[in-house]
Amino acid sequence: METQKAQDIENDELIRRAVDGDRGAFAVLVEQHYDKIYGIAWKFSGNKEDAEDIAQDVVIKLARVLKGYRFDAAFTTWLYRVAVNASKDFLRSRNRKTDREMPIKEEVLPVHEERQDTKLEVKEILSAVDKLPEGQKEVIMLVCWEGLSHKEAADILGCAETTVSWRLYEARKRLTQVVGGGAND
Repeated sequence: METQKAQDIENDELIRRAVDGDRGAFAVLVEQHYDKIYGIAWKFSGNKEDAEDIAQDVVIKLARVLKGYRFDAAFTTWLYRVAVNASKDFLRSRNRKTDREMPIKEEVLPVHEERQDTKLEVKEILSAVDKLPEGQKEVIMLVCWEGLSHKEAADILGCAETTVSWRLYEARKRLTQVVGGGAND
């Protein structure tokens, strides 16, 4: 907990300096959070090239909107929201479904086997996630893949915590039906 508090204080100082025009502070802030930005972009887009483009868009947008950060929420929550919205905007502008690459990163789905049937199952799950309604897909990515709490996901998505819980329940139900061969709960 103390480590998180120290990081929040450091982020706040970097943000203030960056807003005042300190390019070095902005660079440090981006460097500290780039992996998270890229991770969110990759999980939304499913491929390296789009994730890199989205991450670059987020960094450019961050330079423009950082002065709007009000310090009333954790910077990481605010940054998640910027990255999620940039990812959604990017994919919407491309007006296409994702074409996920393989192999899947371990942090996306915990698969530790190299068997072909496991790879096919993972691809099937990702395809099913891509077909979920947008709200359910976002909740799966934030709660299941990013490990955020329902409250953190609600803050990022700008909805009630109960909405996150309901979307997660519905998404899991749909995924169980698709991956489980259409079996009902």
